[in-house]
Amino acid sequence: MLKIHPKMLALCVCAASFGFASASEVAFNPGTYEGVATGRNGPIKVEVTVDNHKISAVKVISHKESAGLSDAPMEKIPNEIISNQTLKVDNISGATFSSQGLINACKDALSKASKDISPLLVAPAVAKNSQKPKDEKVDVVVIGSGIAGLTSAIAAHEGGAKVLVLEKQGMLGAGDSMNISTGITAGGTKLIKEKGIQGKTTQDYVDLLMKQAKDKNVPINKENVETYARRGGEVIDWLMDLGVPFGRFQEDKYFHIIKDGSAPGPHIIKALSKEVKKDNIPYRLNSKVVEILSDNGRASGVKVSTPDGDYNVLAKAAIVATGGFSASPELLKRYAPEWMNRPTTGAASLTGDGVKMAQKLGAATASMEQIKVNYLCHPLTAKDGVSLTAITPYTILVNKDGKRFVDENHASINFKSKAMMKQPEHIAYAVVDQTAMDNLKLMRNYVEAGYFVKADTIPELAKKLDVNQEQFISTVDKYIADCKAGLKNDKEFNRKIQYPMIKPPYYAALVTPSMQSTYGGLKTNTKAEVLDQKGKVIPGLYAAGAASGHEAYANEVGFAAIIGLTYGKIAGENAAASLK
Repeated sequence: MLKIHPKMLALCVCAASFGFASASEVAFNPGTYEGVATGRNGPIKVEVTVDNHKISAVKVISHKESAGLSDAPMEKIPNEIISNQTLKVDNISGATFSSQGLINACKDALSKASKDISPLLVAPAVAKNSQKPKDEKVDVVVIGSGIAGLTSAIAAHEGGAKVLVLEKQGMLGAGDSMNISTGITAGGTKLIKEKGIQGKTTQDYVDLLMKQAKDKNVPINKENVETYARRGGEVIDWLMDLGVPFGRFQEDKYFHIIKDGSAPGPHIIKALSKEVKKDNIPYRLNSKVVEILSDNGRASGVKVSTPDGDYNVLAKAAIVATGGFSASPELLKRYAPEWMNRPTTGAASLTGDGVKMAQKLGAATASMEQIKVNYLCHPLTAKDGVSLTAITPYTILVNKDGKRFVDENHASINFKSKAMMKQPEHIAYAVVDQTAMDNLKLMRNYVEAGYFVKADTIPELAKKLDVNQEQFISTVDKYIADCKAGLKNDKEFNRKIQYPMIKPPYYAALVTPSMQSTYGGLKTNTKAEVLDQKGKVIPGLYAAGAASGHEAYANEVGFAAIIGLTYGKIAGENAAASLK
Protein backbone atom coordinates (compact mmCIF):
# COMPACT_ATOMS: atom_id res chain seq x y z
CA MET A 1 0.00 0.00 0.00
CA LEU A 2 1.40 3.41 -0.96
CA LYS A 3 2.11 5.96 1.77
CA ILE A 4 0.96 9.38 0.63
CA HIS A 5 2.74 12.41 2.02
CA PRO A 6 0.36 14.02 4.56
CA LYS A 7 1.09 17.57 3.34
CA MET A 8 -0.06 16.63 -0.15
CA LEU A 9 -3.26 15.00 1.08
CA ALA A 10 -4.26 18.37 2.45
CA LEU A 11 -4.22 19.77 -1.07
CA CYS A 12 -6.98 17.39 -2.07
CA VAL A 13 -9.38 18.62 0.63
CA CYS A 14 -11.79 21.35 -0.49
CA ALA A 15 -14.31 23.21 1.65
CA ALA A 16 -17.90 22.96 0.42
CA SER A 17 -20.69 25.49 0.77
CA PHE A 18 -23.90 26.37 -1.03
CA GLY A 19 -25.17 29.65 -2.47
CA PHE A 20 -23.13 32.68 -3.45
CA ALA A 21 -21.15 34.96 -1.17
CA SER A 22 -18.32 37.48 -1.22
CA ALA A 23 -15.61 39.00 0.94
CA SER A 24 -18.02 41.79 1.89
CA GLU A 25 -19.74 39.26 4.16
CA VAL A 26 -16.48 38.59 6.03
CA ALA A 27 -15.39 40.75 8.96
CA PHE A 28 -11.61 41.19 8.80
CA ASN A 29 -9.24 42.69 11.33
CA PRO A 30 -7.48 45.17 9.01
CA GLY A 31 -3.80 44.53 8.42
CA THR A 32 -1.29 42.38 6.54
CA TYR A 33 -1.07 38.68 7.35
CA GLU A 34 1.40 35.98 6.34
CA GLY A 35 0.31 32.55 5.18
CA VAL A 36 2.23 29.38 4.32
CA ALA A 37 1.29 26.17 2.51
CA THR A 38 3.05 23.43 0.57
CA GLY A 39 3.24 23.58 -3.22
CA ARG A 40 4.75 20.98 -5.49
CA ASN A 41 8.37 21.69 -4.59
CA GLY A 42 8.16 23.19 -1.11
CA PRO A 43 6.61 25.96 1.00
CA ILE A 44 4.81 28.90 -0.61
CA LYS A 45 4.68 32.04 1.54
CA VAL A 46 2.30 34.94 0.92
CA GLU A 47 1.28 38.23 2.46
CA VAL A 48 -2.40 39.17 2.24
CA THR A 49 -3.59 42.66 3.08
CA VAL A 50 -7.21 43.32 4.09
CA ASP A 51 -9.38 46.19 5.33
CA ASN A 52 -12.64 45.70 7.24
CA HIS A 53 -14.44 43.78 4.45
CA LYS A 54 -12.07 43.58 1.48
CA ILE A 55 -8.96 41.76 0.27
CA SER A 56 -6.81 44.57 -1.10
CA ALA A 57 -3.50 42.86 -1.89
CA VAL A 58 -2.00 39.39 -2.30
CA LYS A 59 1.79 39.18 -2.54
CA VAL A 60 3.85 36.02 -3.03
CA ILE A 61 6.86 36.43 -0.72
CA SER A 62 8.74 33.23 -1.57
CA HIS A 63 8.31 29.83 -3.15
CA LYS A 64 10.30 26.85 -4.43
CA GLU A 65 8.14 26.09 -7.45
CA SER A 66 9.83 25.45 -10.80
CA ALA A 67 10.53 28.49 -12.95
CA GLY A 68 8.12 28.58 -15.86
CA LEU A 69 5.73 26.04 -14.36
CA SER A 70 4.82 28.41 -11.55
CA ASP A 71 4.72 31.66 -13.52
CA ALA A 72 1.06 31.44 -14.52
CA PRO A 73 -0.42 30.62 -11.08
CA MET A 74 1.84 33.11 -9.25
CA GLU A 75 0.69 35.86 -11.59
CA LYS A 76 -2.95 35.01 -12.21
CA ILE A 77 -4.29 33.57 -8.95
CA PRO A 78 -3.53 36.60 -6.71
CA ASN A 79 -5.23 38.85 -9.27
CA GLU A 80 -8.28 36.58 -9.40
CA ILE A 81 -8.57 36.44 -5.61
CA ILE A 82 -8.53 40.25 -5.45
CA SER A 83 -10.81 40.78 -8.45
CA ASN A 84 -13.43 38.26 -7.36
CA GLN A 85 -12.95 38.63 -3.58
CA THR A 86 -12.96 34.87 -3.11
CA LEU A 87 -10.61 31.93 -2.54
CA LYS A 88 -12.79 29.80 -4.78
CA VAL A 89 -10.74 30.42 -7.90
CA ASP A 90 -9.76 27.86 -10.51
CA ASN A 91 -6.41 26.12 -10.45
CA ILE A 92 -4.28 26.80 -13.50
CA SER A 93 -4.59 23.54 -15.43
CA GLY A 94 -1.12 22.09 -15.85
CA ALA A 95 0.09 23.56 -12.53
CA THR A 96 -2.42 22.11 -10.10
CA PHE A 97 -0.16 21.56 -7.09
CA SER A 98 1.42 25.02 -7.39
CA SER A 99 -2.01 26.60 -7.80
CA GLN A 100 -3.56 24.81 -4.86
CA GLY A 101 -0.53 25.48 -2.67
CA LEU A 102 -0.83 29.20 -3.39
CA ILE A 103 -4.57 29.21 -2.68
CA ASN A 104 -4.00 27.32 0.57
CA ALA A 105 -1.32 29.81 1.62
CA CYS A 106 -3.80 32.66 1.07
CA LYS A 107 -6.38 30.71 3.03
CA ASP A 108 -3.89 30.34 5.89
CA ALA A 109 -3.25 34.11 5.90
CA LEU A 110 -6.92 35.06 5.76
CA SER A 111 -7.77 32.63 8.56
CA LYS A 112 -5.59 34.82 10.79
CA ALA A 113 -7.50 37.92 9.71
CA SER A 114 -11.00 36.59 10.41
CA LYS A 115 -12.73 34.07 12.63
CA ASP A 116 -14.95 32.89 9.76
CA ILE A 117 -13.77 32.86 6.15
CA SER A 118 -16.38 30.36 4.92
CA PRO A 119 -17.99 32.97 2.58
CA LEU A 120 -14.62 33.14 0.75
CA LEU A 121 -14.82 29.44 -0.08
CA VAL A 122 -17.82 29.90 -2.38
CA ALA A 123 -17.50 30.81 -6.04
CA PRO A 124 -19.13 34.12 -6.98
CA ALA A 125 -21.60 34.31 -9.84
CA VAL A 126 -19.76 35.09 -13.05
CA ALA A 127 -21.45 36.50 -16.12
CA LYS A 128 -20.97 34.22 -19.12
CA ASN A 129 -19.45 35.62 -22.28
CA SER A 130 -22.33 35.81 -24.75
CA GLN A 131 -20.07 36.33 -27.75
CA LYS A 132 -19.28 33.06 -29.52
CA PRO A 133 -15.79 32.70 -31.02
CA LYS A 134 -15.56 33.21 -34.78
CA ASP A 135 -13.90 30.98 -37.37
CA GLU A 136 -10.57 32.20 -38.69
CA LYS A 137 -7.78 31.39 -41.14
CA VAL A 138 -4.02 30.93 -40.67
CA ASP A 139 -1.24 29.24 -42.61
CA VAL A 140 -0.12 26.80 -39.91
CA VAL A 141 -2.00 25.70 -36.80
CA VAL A 142 0.01 24.05 -34.02
CA ILE A 143 -1.86 21.73 -31.65
CA GLY A 144 -0.07 21.72 -28.30
CA SER A 145 2.46 24.03 -26.64
CA GLY A 146 5.17 21.79 -25.23
CA ILE A 147 8.76 21.85 -26.45
CA ALA A 148 7.76 20.30 -29.78
CA GLY A 149 4.78 22.62 -30.31
CA LEU A 150 6.52 25.87 -29.39
CA THR A 151 9.65 25.00 -31.36
CA SER A 152 7.56 24.16 -34.42
CA ALA A 153 5.60 27.41 -34.09
CA ILE A 154 8.79 29.47 -33.94
CA ALA A 155 10.31 27.59 -36.89
CA ALA A 156 7.15 28.00 -39.01
CA HIS A 157 7.01 31.70 -38.17
CA GLU A 158 10.66 32.13 -39.14
CA GLY A 159 9.75 30.39 -42.41
CA GLY A 160 7.25 33.16 -43.17
CA ALA A 161 4.02 31.41 -42.13
CA LYS A 162 1.12 32.94 -40.22
CA VAL A 163 0.93 30.67 -37.16
CA LEU A 164 -1.57 30.00 -34.36
CA VAL A 165 -0.81 27.82 -31.30
CA LEU A 166 -3.69 26.08 -29.50
CA GLU A 167 -3.27 24.67 -25.98
CA LYS A 168 -6.00 22.88 -24.03
CA GLN A 169 -4.41 23.64 -20.65
CA GLY A 170 -4.30 26.98 -18.87
CA MET A 171 -0.63 27.76 -19.58
CA LEU A 172 2.00 27.26 -22.24
CA GLY A 173 4.11 24.12 -21.89
CA ALA A 174 1.83 22.51 -19.34
CA GLY A 175 2.45 18.94 -20.56
CA ASP A 176 5.42 16.66 -19.98
CA SER A 177 7.88 19.30 -21.17
CA MET A 178 7.75 20.96 -17.76
CA ASN A 179 8.68 17.62 -16.17
CA ILE A 180 12.03 17.20 -17.97
CA SER A 181 14.34 16.93 -14.97
CA THR A 182 17.68 15.51 -16.09
CA GLY A 183 19.52 16.72 -19.20
CA ILE A 184 19.19 17.25 -22.96
CA THR A 185 21.31 15.00 -25.15
CA ALA A 186 23.30 15.93 -28.24
CA GLY A 187 26.82 15.80 -29.65
CA GLY A 188 29.00 18.46 -31.21
CA THR A 189 27.55 21.45 -29.34
CA LYS A 190 29.27 24.72 -28.56
CA LEU A 191 29.23 23.81 -24.86
CA ILE A 192 31.12 20.58 -25.52
CA LYS A 193 33.69 22.41 -27.62
CA GLU A 194 34.09 25.23 -25.09
CA LYS A 195 34.85 22.68 -22.38
CA GLY A 196 37.43 20.98 -24.60
CA ILE A 197 35.73 17.60 -24.33
CA GLN A 198 36.91 15.08 -26.90
CA GLY A 199 35.03 12.17 -28.47
CA LYS A 200 31.57 13.76 -28.19
CA THR A 201 31.03 14.97 -31.74
CA THR A 202 27.79 14.76 -33.68
CA GLN A 203 29.04 11.60 -35.38
CA ASP A 204 30.00 10.09 -32.01
CA TYR A 205 26.44 10.68 -30.82
CA VAL A 206 24.97 9.11 -33.97
CA ASP A 207 27.28 6.09 -33.52
CA LEU A 208 26.23 5.75 -29.86
CA LEU A 209 22.53 5.64 -30.72
CA MET A 210 23.07 3.10 -33.46
CA LYS A 211 25.12 0.93 -31.10
CA GLN A 212 22.46 1.14 -28.38
CA ALA A 213 19.81 0.03 -30.86
CA LYS A 214 21.97 -2.83 -32.11
CA ASP A 215 23.01 -4.02 -28.65
CA LYS A 216 19.40 -4.02 -27.42
CA ASN A 217 17.97 -5.29 -30.71
CA VAL A 218 15.60 -2.32 -30.87
CA PRO A 219 13.95 -1.85 -34.31
CA ILE A 220 14.48 1.91 -34.66
CA ASN A 221 13.81 3.85 -37.85
CA LYS A 222 17.47 4.57 -38.55
CA GLU A 223 16.80 7.50 -40.89
CA ASN A 224 14.55 9.22 -38.36
CA VAL A 225 17.01 8.65 -35.52
CA GLU A 226 20.02 9.84 -37.49
CA THR A 227 18.09 12.93 -38.63
CA TYR A 228 17.44 14.17 -35.11
CA ALA A 229 20.89 13.11 -33.88
CA ARG A 230 22.63 15.15 -36.60
CA ARG A 231 20.54 18.27 -35.92
CA GLY A 232 20.33 18.03 -32.14
CA GLY A 233 23.54 19.95 -31.52
CA GLU A 234 22.34 23.02 -33.40
CA VAL A 235 19.10 22.92 -31.40
CA ILE A 236 21.03 22.94 -28.10
CA ASP A 237 23.11 25.88 -29.37
CA TRP A 238 19.91 27.69 -30.37
CA LEU A 239 18.37 27.14 -26.93
CA MET A 240 21.49 28.55 -25.29
CA ASP A 241 21.23 31.58 -27.56
CA LEU A 242 17.65 31.98 -26.31
CA GLY A 243 18.92 32.03 -22.74
CA VAL A 244 18.62 28.44 -21.50
CA PRO A 245 21.49 28.28 -18.95
CA PHE A 246 23.14 25.00 -19.85
CA GLY A 247 26.57 24.96 -18.23
CA ARG A 248 27.46 21.39 -17.31
CA PHE A 249 27.96 18.28 -19.44
CA GLN A 250 27.60 14.68 -18.27
CA GLU A 251 29.75 12.77 -20.72
CA ASP A 252 28.42 9.22 -20.34
CA LYS A 253 24.88 10.28 -21.29
CA TYR A 254 25.67 13.31 -23.49
CA PHE A 255 23.57 15.32 -21.02
CA HIS A 256 23.55 19.11 -21.25
CA ILE A 257 22.66 20.15 -17.69
CA ILE A 258 21.52 23.48 -16.26
CA LYS A 259 24.36 25.27 -14.43
CA ASP A 260 22.76 25.11 -10.98
CA GLY A 261 21.42 21.56 -11.40
CA SER A 262 17.79 22.65 -11.69
CA ALA A 263 15.37 20.90 -14.03
CA PRO A 264 15.84 21.95 -17.69
CA GLY A 265 12.17 21.62 -18.70
CA PRO A 266 10.90 24.85 -17.11
CA HIS A 267 13.94 26.78 -18.38
CA ILE A 268 13.33 25.60 -21.94
CA ILE A 269 9.60 26.36 -21.87
CA LYS A 270 10.29 29.79 -20.39
CA ALA A 271 12.80 30.58 -23.17
CA LEU A 272 10.53 29.29 -25.94
CA SER A 273 7.50 31.11 -24.53
CA LYS A 274 9.49 34.32 -24.41
CA GLU A 275 10.48 33.86 -28.06
CA VAL A 276 6.88 33.17 -29.09
CA LYS A 277 5.77 36.38 -27.42
CA LYS A 278 8.71 38.36 -28.89
CA ASP A 279 7.74 37.15 -32.37
CA ASN A 280 4.08 38.03 -31.69
CA ILE A 281 2.99 34.49 -32.50
CA PRO A 282 -0.64 34.25 -31.28
CA TYR A 283 -1.58 31.45 -28.90
CA ARG A 284 -4.83 30.43 -27.21
CA LEU A 285 -5.06 28.74 -23.83
CA ASN A 286 -7.95 26.58 -22.57
CA SER A 287 -8.60 25.79 -26.23
CA LYS A 288 -8.99 22.09 -26.88
CA VAL A 289 -8.73 20.80 -30.43
CA VAL A 290 -11.39 18.13 -30.87
CA GLU A 291 -11.07 17.41 -34.60
CA ILE A 292 -8.55 17.77 -37.41
CA LEU A 293 -10.41 18.97 -40.48
CA SER A 294 -9.79 17.49 -43.90
CA ASP A 295 -10.48 18.58 -47.47
CA ASN A 296 -10.07 15.90 -50.16
CA GLY A 297 -7.54 14.01 -48.07
CA ARG A 298 -5.55 17.08 -47.05
CA ALA A 299 -5.44 18.46 -43.49
CA SER A 300 -7.27 21.77 -43.70
CA GLY A 301 -7.51 23.01 -40.13
CA VAL A 302 -9.00 22.10 -36.76
CA LYS A 303 -12.18 22.36 -34.72
CA VAL A 304 -11.62 24.03 -31.34
CA SER A 305 -13.69 23.70 -28.18
CA THR A 306 -13.52 26.48 -25.57
CA PRO A 307 -15.57 27.53 -22.52
CA ASP A 308 -17.15 30.20 -24.72
CA GLY A 309 -18.10 27.85 -27.57
CA ASP A 310 -16.65 25.98 -30.54
CA TYR A 311 -15.11 27.39 -33.69
CA ASN A 312 -12.94 26.33 -36.63
CA VAL A 313 -9.43 27.37 -37.54
CA LEU A 314 -8.84 26.84 -41.25
CA ALA A 315 -5.19 26.23 -42.12
CA LYS A 316 -2.97 25.02 -44.93
CA ALA A 317 -0.99 22.83 -42.53
CA ALA A 318 -1.55 21.37 -39.06
CA ILE A 319 1.19 20.23 -36.66
CA VAL A 320 0.20 17.65 -34.05
CA ALA A 321 2.31 18.23 -30.93
CA THR A 322 -0.12 17.00 -28.30
CA GLY A 323 2.25 14.70 -26.42
CA GLY A 324 1.77 11.02 -25.65
CA PHE A 325 -0.99 8.93 -24.08
CA SER A 326 0.28 8.08 -20.59
CA ALA A 327 -2.95 9.53 -19.09
CA SER A 328 -5.32 7.76 -21.48
CA PRO A 329 -6.96 4.70 -19.85
CA GLU A 330 -8.34 3.75 -23.25
CA LEU A 331 -4.94 3.60 -25.00
CA LEU A 332 -3.05 2.21 -22.00
CA LYS A 333 -5.55 -0.64 -21.75
CA ARG A 334 -4.85 -1.43 -25.39
CA TYR A 335 -1.08 -1.00 -25.50
CA ALA A 336 0.22 -1.27 -21.91
CA PRO A 337 -2.44 -2.95 -19.75
CA GLU A 338 0.08 -4.14 -17.14
CA TRP A 339 0.85 -0.51 -16.21
CA MET A 340 -2.69 0.75 -15.75
CA ASN A 341 -3.81 2.11 -12.38
CA ARG A 342 -0.32 3.22 -11.39
CA PRO A 343 0.49 6.73 -10.16
CA THR A 344 1.81 8.96 -12.92
CA THR A 345 4.65 11.48 -13.05
CA GLY A 346 3.44 12.53 -16.49
CA ALA A 347 1.03 15.37 -17.18
CA ALA A 348 -2.70 14.79 -16.85
CA SER A 349 -3.14 16.33 -20.32
CA LEU A 350 -1.41 13.41 -22.08
CA THR A 351 -4.55 11.67 -23.28
CA GLY A 352 -3.50 10.81 -26.83
CA ASP A 353 -5.82 13.38 -28.43
CA GLY A 354 -3.60 14.04 -31.44
CA VAL A 355 -3.10 10.38 -32.23
CA LYS A 356 -6.81 9.59 -32.08
CA MET A 357 -7.80 12.61 -34.19
CA ALA A 358 -5.20 11.89 -36.88
CA GLN A 359 -6.22 8.24 -37.04
CA LYS A 360 -9.66 9.40 -38.19
CA LEU A 361 -7.90 10.89 -41.21
CA GLY A 362 -6.29 7.53 -41.96
CA ALA A 363 -2.96 8.11 -40.19
CA ALA A 364 -0.84 5.09 -39.33
CA THR A 365 0.77 4.58 -35.93
CA ALA A 366 4.09 3.08 -34.93
CA SER A 367 5.89 1.88 -31.77
CA MET A 368 2.75 2.21 -29.66
CA GLU A 369 4.00 -0.42 -27.22
CA GLN A 370 7.03 1.70 -26.30
CA ILE A 371 6.53 3.30 -22.89
CA LYS A 372 8.56 4.55 -19.96
CA VAL A 373 7.65 3.46 -16.45
CA ASN A 374 9.45 5.65 -13.92
CA TYR A 375 10.64 3.60 -10.97
CA LEU A 376 11.81 6.80 -9.22
CA CYS A 377 8.33 8.18 -8.63
CA HIS A 378 7.66 9.66 -5.21
CA PRO A 379 3.87 9.33 -4.77
CA LEU A 380 1.96 12.45 -3.80
CA THR A 381 -1.53 10.99 -4.11
CA ALA A 382 -2.82 7.64 -5.36
CA LYS A 383 -2.77 9.03 -8.91
CA ASP A 384 0.01 11.62 -8.99
CA GLY A 385 3.69 11.61 -8.23
CA VAL A 386 6.89 13.55 -8.60
CA SER A 387 9.83 12.25 -10.63
CA LEU A 388 13.17 11.87 -8.84
CA THR A 389 14.93 10.66 -11.99
CA ALA A 390 17.74 13.21 -11.61
CA ILE A 391 19.15 11.23 -8.66
CA THR A 392 19.73 8.10 -10.78
CA PRO A 393 23.57 8.23 -10.77
CA TYR A 394 23.63 8.98 -7.02
CA THR A 395 21.13 6.56 -5.54
CA ILE A 396 20.82 2.99 -4.40
CA LEU A 397 17.41 1.33 -4.04
CA VAL A 398 16.53 -0.56 -0.86
CA ASN A 399 13.28 -2.46 -0.36
CA LYS A 400 11.22 -2.88 2.82
CA ASP A 401 13.26 -5.95 3.74
CA GLY A 402 16.32 -3.69 3.79
CA LYS A 403 17.85 -5.23 0.68
CA ARG A 404 18.96 -3.92 -2.70
CA PHE A 405 17.41 -5.76 -5.64
CA VAL A 406 18.75 -4.31 -8.90
CA ASP A 407 21.69 -2.56 -10.54
CA GLU A 408 20.49 1.02 -10.17
CA ASN A 409 22.52 2.05 -13.21
CA HIS A 410 21.01 -0.63 -15.47
CA ALA A 411 20.48 0.89 -18.92
CA SER A 412 16.78 0.01 -19.07
CA ILE A 413 14.42 2.09 -16.95
CA ASN A 414 11.61 -0.38 -17.54
CA PHE A 415 13.82 -3.25 -16.35
CA LYS A 416 14.29 -1.47 -13.03
CA SER A 417 10.58 -0.70 -12.81
CA LYS A 418 9.70 -4.35 -13.34
CA ALA A 419 12.23 -5.34 -10.68
CA MET A 420 10.59 -2.95 -8.20
CA MET A 421 7.14 -4.33 -8.96
CA LYS A 422 8.40 -7.66 -7.55
CA GLN A 423 9.27 -6.07 -4.20
CA PRO A 424 6.98 -5.95 -1.15
CA GLU A 425 4.18 -3.42 -1.78
CA HIS A 426 5.93 -2.45 -5.06
CA ILE A 427 7.97 0.15 -3.20
CA ALA A 428 11.54 0.95 -2.25
CA TYR A 429 13.57 3.74 -0.72
CA ALA A 430 15.95 5.74 -2.89
CA VAL A 431 18.97 6.54 -0.71
CA VAL A 432 21.45 9.34 -1.51
CA ASP A 433 24.02 11.40 0.34
CA GLN A 434 24.72 15.12 0.50
CA THR A 435 26.56 15.03 -2.84
CA ALA A 436 23.26 14.62 -4.70
CA MET A 437 21.78 17.58 -2.85
CA ASP A 438 24.85 19.73 -3.50
CA ASN A 439 24.57 19.08 -7.23
CA LEU A 440 20.80 19.10 -7.72
CA LYS A 441 18.85 22.21 -6.80
CA LEU A 442 15.53 20.53 -7.59
CA MET A 443 16.21 17.80 -5.04
CA ARG A 444 17.05 20.40 -2.39
CA ASN A 445 13.61 21.85 -3.03
CA TYR A 446 12.09 18.39 -2.67
CA VAL A 447 13.76 18.01 0.73
CA GLU A 448 12.00 21.19 1.85
CA ALA A 449 8.74 19.83 0.44
CA GLY A 450 9.12 16.79 2.68
CA TYR A 451 9.63 14.19 -0.03
CA PHE A 452 12.92 13.02 1.54
CA VAL A 453 13.73 12.13 5.13
CA LYS A 454 17.17 13.14 6.40
CA ALA A 455 19.62 11.83 9.00
CA ASP A 456 23.27 12.27 9.93
CA THR A 457 23.93 8.52 10.08
CA ILE A 458 22.58 5.41 8.38
CA PRO A 459 21.22 3.92 11.66
CA GLU A 460 19.32 7.19 12.29
CA LEU A 461 17.96 7.09 8.74
CA ALA A 462 16.81 3.48 9.17
CA LYS A 463 14.76 4.45 12.24
CA LYS A 464 12.78 6.92 10.14
CA LEU A 465 11.85 4.39 7.44
CA ASP A 466 9.43 1.46 7.28
CA VAL A 467 12.17 -1.12 6.73
CA ASN A 468 13.99 -4.01 8.38
CA GLN A 469 16.40 -1.70 10.18
CA GLU A 470 19.23 -4.17 10.84
CA GLN A 471 19.28 -5.37 7.23
CA PHE A 472 18.95 -1.81 5.87
CA ILE A 473 21.98 -0.65 7.86
CA SER A 474 24.03 -3.65 6.73
CA THR A 475 23.05 -3.17 3.07
CA VAL A 476 23.82 0.54 2.91
CA ASP A 477 27.02 0.21 4.94
CA LYS A 478 28.34 -2.37 2.45
CA TYR A 479 27.75 -0.01 -0.46
CA ILE A 480 29.35 2.91 1.39
CA ALA A 481 32.36 0.69 2.15
CA ASP A 482 32.74 -0.05 -1.58
CA CYS A 483 32.59 3.69 -2.24
CA LYS A 484 35.20 4.48 0.42
CA ALA A 485 37.44 1.77 -1.00
CA GLY A 486 37.46 3.65 -4.30
CA LEU A 487 35.89 0.81 -6.29
CA LYS A 488 34.67 1.68 -9.79
CA ASN A 489 31.83 -0.83 -9.44
CA ASP A 490 30.14 -2.11 -6.30
CA LYS A 491 30.54 -5.76 -5.28
CA GLU A 492 26.87 -6.70 -5.00
CA PHE A 493 25.50 -5.72 -8.42
CA ASN A 494 28.58 -4.50 -10.30
CA ARG A 495 26.83 -1.13 -10.34
CA LYS A 496 28.99 1.72 -11.68
CA ILE A 497 29.88 4.09 -8.85
CA GLN A 498 29.80 7.49 -10.49
CA TYR A 499 29.21 9.54 -7.34
CA PRO A 500 30.59 7.77 -4.22
CA MET A 501 28.14 7.83 -1.30
CA ILE A 502 30.55 9.07 1.36
CA LYS A 503 29.27 12.51 2.36
CA PRO A 504 26.70 12.73 5.17
CA PRO A 505 23.99 13.61 5.90
CA TYR A 506 21.99 10.93 4.14
CA TYR A 507 18.54 11.11 2.58
CA ALA A 508 15.85 8.61 1.56
CA ALA A 509 12.64 9.00 -0.43
CA LEU A 510 9.82 6.51 -0.87
CA VAL A 511 9.53 5.55 -4.55
CA THR A 512 7.28 3.30 -6.63
CA PRO A 513 6.93 2.61 -10.37
CA SER A 514 4.70 5.09 -12.18
CA MET A 515 3.39 5.56 -15.68
CA GLN A 516 5.39 8.46 -17.12
CA SER A 517 5.80 8.64 -20.89
CA THR A 518 4.87 6.95 -24.13
CA TYR A 519 7.12 6.84 -27.18
CA GLY A 520 4.81 5.65 -29.92
CA GLY A 521 2.36 7.60 -31.98
CA LEU A 522 1.70 8.78 -35.49
CA LYS A 523 3.98 7.29 -38.11
CA THR A 524 6.19 10.01 -39.63
CA ASN A 525 9.11 10.42 -42.00
CA THR A 526 12.30 12.48 -41.68
CA LYS A 527 10.34 15.63 -42.61
CA ALA A 528 7.90 15.03 -39.73
CA GLU A 529 5.13 14.42 -42.28
CA VAL A 530 2.41 12.04 -41.09
CA LEU A 531 2.00 8.86 -43.13
CA ASP A 532 -1.17 6.92 -43.86
CA GLN A 533 -1.75 3.17 -43.65
CA LYS A 534 -0.13 2.68 -47.06
CA GLY A 535 2.97 4.68 -46.16
CA LYS A 536 1.94 7.74 -48.17
CA VAL A 537 2.16 11.30 -46.86
CA ILE A 538 -1.08 12.87 -45.64
CA PRO A 539 -0.76 16.35 -47.21
CA GLY A 540 -0.64 19.21 -44.75
CA LEU A 541 -0.34 17.03 -41.63
CA TYR A 542 2.80 16.96 -39.47
CA ALA A 543 3.63 15.55 -36.05
CA ALA A 544 6.43 16.19 -33.58
CA GLY A 545 7.51 14.93 -30.18
CA ALA A 546 5.72 12.20 -28.26
CA ALA A 547 2.63 12.43 -30.50
CA SER A 548 4.79 10.68 -33.05
CA GLY A 549 7.70 9.09 -31.24
CA HIS A 550 9.38 9.06 -34.67
CA GLU A 551 10.16 5.36 -34.17
CA ALA A 552 13.15 6.44 -32.10
CA TYR A 553 12.34 4.23 -29.06
CA ALA A 554 13.50 6.91 -26.64
CA ASN A 555 12.97 4.73 -23.58
CA GLU A 556 15.80 2.45 -24.75
CA VAL A 557 17.78 4.51 -27.28
CA GLY A 558 18.76 8.09 -26.45
CA PHE A 559 16.31 10.41 -24.69
CA ALA A 560 13.00 11.93 -25.71
CA ALA A 561 13.50 15.65 -25.08
CA ILE A 562 15.96 16.26 -27.92
CA ILE A 563 13.68 14.30 -30.26
CA GLY A 564 10.75 16.58 -29.46
CA LEU A 565 12.84 19.73 -29.85
CA THR A 566 14.51 18.69 -33.09
CA TYR A 567 11.43 17.30 -34.81
CA GLY A 568 9.48 20.32 -33.64
CA LYS A 569 11.93 22.46 -35.57
CA ILE A 570 11.77 20.11 -38.57
CA ALA A 571 7.95 20.08 -38.56
CA GLY A 572 7.74 23.86 -38.44
CA GLU A 573 10.30 24.31 -41.20
CA ASN A 574 8.59 21.88 -43.53
CA ALA A 575 5.08 23.12 -42.79
CA ALA A 576 6.18 26.64 -43.75
CA ALA A 577 8.08 25.40 -46.82
CA SER A 578 4.99 23.53 -48.07
CA LEU A 579 3.19 26.87 -48.47
CA LYS A 580 5.62 28.12 -51.10
